[in-house]
Amino acid sequence: MVTSFSRATVALWLSVVVAAGFAACGGNSDVASPGDKFPNKDASVEGSAGDSGIINEGGGIDVGVNDAPQTFDVQPSALQTITVPMGTNAPTVSYDATLGGKPTAVAWSLDRGDIGDITLGTAATGVFTPKGTVGGMVKIIAGLNGQTVTRDVQVNLTAEQNGADPNDPAQAAQIANTVAELTEGGGIGGVGGDGLGGAVTDAGALAALGTPTSNGSAENLRLIYPYDETVFPRGILAPILSWDWSVGDADAIQIELETQSGSFSYKGTFAKPAILSQTGGKFIRHPIPGNIWAAATNTAGGKSDQLTLKLTLAKDGVGYGPITETWTIAPARLSGIIYYNSYGTNLAKNYGGAVGGDHMFGGAVLSIAVGDTGPKLVAGGNGGTSQCRVCHSVAADGSRLVVQRGDNYSASAAYDLTPTGVTETQMGVGAEFPGIYPDGSLALSPSGQVLSLPTAGAPVASTGLTSVATNVGTPMFSPDGKRVVFNPMAGPGVTNPTQKLVVMDFDLATMTFSNPIEVADETGQPAESRPGWPAFFPDSKGIAFHLQSVAGSDGNGIGAMHTRKGAKAQIHFTNTDGASSSTPLYRLNGFDSTGAPDLPKLTTAVSLACTGDGVQVGGIDADHGDDVNLNYEPTVNPIASGGYVWVVFTSRRMYGNVATIPPFCSDPRGVDLVQHITTKKLWVAAVDVNMAPGTDASHPAFYLPGQELLAGNSRAFWVQDPCRADGESCESGDQCCNGYCQPDSTTGELVCSNDTPNNNCSNPKEKCTTAADCCDKSNLCLNGFCSQQVPQ
Repeated sequence: MVTSFSRATVALWLSVVVAAGFAACGGNSDVASPGDKFPNKDASVEGSAGDSGIINEGGGIDVGVNDAPQTFDVQPSALQTITVPMGTNAPTVSYDATLGGKPTAVAWSLDRGDIGDITLGTAATGVFTPKGTVGGMVKIIAGLNGQTVTRDVQVNLTAEQNGADPNDPAQAAQIANTVAELTEGGGIGGVGGDGLGGAVTDAGALAALGTPTSNGSAENLRLIYPYDETVFPRGILAPILSWDWSVGDADAIQIELETQSGSFSYKGTFAKPAILSQTGGKFIRHPIPGNIWAAATNTAGGKSDQLTLKLTLAKDGVGYGPITETWTIAPARLSGIIYYNSYGTNLAKNYGGAVGGDHMFGGAVLSIAVGDTGPKLVAGGNGGTSQCRVCHSVAADGSRLVVQRGDNYSASAAYDLTPTGVTETQMGVGAEFPGIYPDGSLALSPSGQVLSLPTAGAPVASTGLTSVATNVGTPMFSPDGKRVVFNPMAGPGVTNPTQKLVVMDFDLATMTFSNPIEVADETGQPAESRPGWPAFFPDSKGIAFHLQSVAGSDGNGIGAMHTRKGAKAQIHFTNTDGASSSTPLYRLNGFDSTGAPDLPKLTTAVSLACTGDGVQVGGIDADHGDDVNLNYEPTVNPIASGGYVWVVFTSRRMYGNVATIPPFCSDPRGVDLVQHITTKKLWVAAVDVNMAPGTDASHPAFYLPGQELLAGNSRAFWVQDPCRADGESCESGDQCCNGYCQPDSTTGELVCSNDTPNNNCSNPKEKCTTAADCCDKSNLCLNGFCSQQVPQ
């Protein structure tokens, strides 16, 4: 049987296969094993490479030595299944290679270096040792004379605990020692709540968790976050579990996680977090331990091996549940940086009049690197309004952002973004929410001016745009730089412009705009029904956009449609085929598969008098009963991963039971945001990369970890990291300036490279010009990187 492996695996065993060939011919030479040099590489999980040679997965194969065919075999040949307690390296599996029935030195390798290592026990014996951090199927590969034999090992990883483990760094970061830690930065663990609980010491509670006598339906027990059927990527922080029931409190809980294949299983019991004795709060939420979440998500793989949660509660010696959800884990680790703006951050103080705290708040642009538990300040600072920096746009390659000044909205500044810091340049011509060319070299302002960045001393001459539109709302360039999309507010070339989205071709060499196509058209609908805030998918064809249904108190004549004071919208999809392609992203917005609203709402609305920019807003949808219409400002990660496009958007929906105040209470001057956590937050949803117009291919959203908890957050851009030079460490090719992430020939560690080994093919998230460059021939080449076509 011919089987394909990723180039990262093949390249490393080729050299030792040659050595093994000489050993077989000579009869007594030792062969060095690649051992730990085989990479812990997500790309080998996300996709497989092209044909790498003759691979035998059953019995032995005939290998010619001195013109006499002999059978090359590896035993045992049957699937080996081992159960590995998490954190241990046992049991091991030994394999013996023979040629013509006699032990022979071979080159040993494997396809999943994240699951385990293969080391050379003797000249003919390879020993597979699990790492104890990831489960799943591993192919053991023995190479001899250019031929290979493979054998399979199924690693089933198990874990169990009673109470948080303060000796584990991931769990230690989730244990709250002071009340202040609960809300600092992104909140405890980057997601808020009360942190991990201790051990359950009451025998009755433990027994109740093990044998619940009620399924919880009589108590209306339900999980309100995360959502069932969510698609999560790898690499993000562990989510919080939020539940609601009529009992209102719990003594202890049991969390169970298991993959469909049994490759991972976990059971953890927890008492009330100790911090609740200081806050007086009820036990109504609890995070998944961070190291457990990492192991579970690195093991679960796509739709074929989903992850199931079971949550059981105990109160007064009675067990309730379990309640269950099933999630898909995309076989890809998201990387990059999220830039977003906050009108109430604690990281910069440049406005007075706040209700809570020290009565100061700030407008600034913040950033979150994937995996961070809190944001960092990027643009803005302490002082007066001249230090306010909010209304911004970011280049897709993460090299530059443009932002308005708070003391003069007609003035803007450009920020060069580098790993060592940022550099601010005052622009000669201002631009509110401009479209930035993917490499950060140009900006297209709402007035239709093309500006050279960072100085923007004077507009660059261009042709073709003003004959169509003279006010382009909130423009956005496509990732390949060949198109621009905008919501026209005025112009001679569009009838009823304020209710349309238009795409035009753009030629950088000639600065020419051409070929206008209307891709969304709300003509005939109420005047407030307007599309805006468009953002291209990585293929530069699909487009996510904000479809306003209610303008709110700010009125309907704004190109950068507001999201406050009662404004309502949903996220829709269209593509460059035309306006008939417009499709609601129902699951992203919070509807179920039948089209019915499926977001939780409060049984009793929070009564809170608050204002937004001086307007009373506390009574608008105070029970969160219309959260499906509170989704705004989508942007799109420029790199597709795991078969999905990742859309990040602003939402005022309820975040579990962490943020539940009325949805429009987000102005620090109108509500105490130190005592009340606003629901104005950033969310992320997966959309199938091969979505076709007319059929919703989005999935339920998840809360973006690491964003500031005690602030209203909006307008996020998920962009690439500033690229890394050859030789720097990496996890995937999209992090590298030259597009490849490969094992170092000496250490085996993944580093950035300027070419594929032996001019071979590209793994997912590595550089491509066409799909033919990808190892997996079913991959697409999207925005210059190989990507799976069908969600796994």
